[in-house]
Amino acid sequence: MRIAAIAILAGCGGSGASTVDTPSQGDAPADQAVSLTTRDRLLGTYLDWLKAHPGPTTNGLDGATLTGVCGLWSKLVPSAQAVFLTLTARLEGSRLVRDDSTMLDHVTKLYWLTGGGGATMTDPGMCGGSGNRMILQVDATLHGDLHTVNSSQGGPAAARTIGDVITTSFWRDSHDLGGAHAPFDESDETEAGAPRGQVQYFADPASAAATSALGRPDLMTLVDPYLLEIDQDYDCTHNSNPLCSYTLYGPLCAPKPSLPGVEIFAATYGAVDLTWKPSGC
Repeated sequence: MRIAAIAILAGCGGSGASTVDTPSQGDAPADQAVSLTTRDRLLGTYLDWLKAHPGPTTNGLDGATLTGVCGLWSKLVPSAQAVFLTLTARLEGSRLVRDDSTMLDHVTKLYWLTGGGGATMTDPGMCGGSGNRMILQVDATLHGDLHTVNSSQGGPAAARTIGDVITTSFWRDSHDLGGAHAPFDESDETEAGAPRGQVQYFADPASAAATSALGRPDLMTLVDPYLLEIDQDYDCTHNSNPLCSYTLYGPLCAPKPSLPGVEIFAATYGAVDLTWKPSGC
């Protein structure tokens, strides 16, 4: 079911706190942990990529017409902005046990950011499909730890490698029956929580798949062995739009009161400020 983006922008709150997991005592609200400079840095790399590859993209941006990060942000539809804000909050709240750095610390570039398919400034677009995600470049440290948690198959090594925003969860191998999203060949997800985070990447950066062109819309010729696709599954049918409403969320997939994705996220991980803008905008 779709809901108007305008209504969500006015109504992110805690009305569903009793129906989904709540942050453990001591878990900081996810959005408060994300530094302005980190988000600004990522949007800066996205602007650089778009300007180096001018032409209309599937999310409506064109590097030939962009002069700065403020213009880029203002041209993104609300569902794309919400995707960026919720996913960066999730990445900032997830920490590598080795040194307590965040997953976001190890993200080096943003290549692709999209909201729901067909989204406009007043319509969040499709709740499912291939949208509502980011494609990033990560460093070798994060890639190695993601591969470690996948290899452990949910065993003790996973919990000791990458934690999640909430203390009752951690990153492990994906249990998605559909497997990794092609052309990626390995996938991880979070153990618990609503929504559940999910990433796709190349298991071996030296493999033929990792060193070949990605072949995705807007990134057809991109070759980067350290690509990472990330989205969040807000319900049991793996819809990923933070501005859609859902009823089948939580561990048992039983119908619950309808809530927008951003409220489900807020009840579990902490509120995300949908009015955020890059510094100086």
